[in-house]
Amino acid sequence: MTARRRYITTTIPYVNARPHLGFALELVQADTLARHHRLRGERVRLLSGTDDNSLKNVLAAEAAGVGVQSFVDRNADAFAALRGPLSLSFDDFIRTSSDPRHRVGVERLLRRERARGARRARPVRRHRMSSRFSAPRPWM
Repeated sequence: MTARRRYITTTIPYVNARPHLGFALELVQADTLARHHRLRGERVRLLSGTDDNSLKNVLAAEAAGVGVQSFVDRNADAFAALRGPLSLSFDDFIRTSSDPRHRVGVERLLRRERARGARRARPVRRHRMSSRFSAPRPWM
């Protein structure tokens, strides 16, 4: 029997501020779940990262009186640095502004949607998302 495969991801937060305790808790919870499945012999990929491209980041940088790129870099580095003190076991950390795999993945998604006849990608909120850890929300 082949080992079951799991893909676990955290939210991909904006970096308009330093990480807060709530996000640290989310990282620890995702890491605990990944370790549990690994101990059961399952193949797990745990992903985290940051969303560097948002108006919130631009506005926060302007309010702080610093350049957007340096502001985003500083805060994204603070999110990535949580790996050490929290002893996180994530397999990958992706930044939307600087990781070339992000752009390739988005382009692949758009090509697939266009091949299916869509003029533009469907909004995620139209899809039902389910998890045994979250209740359905009316906006999903």
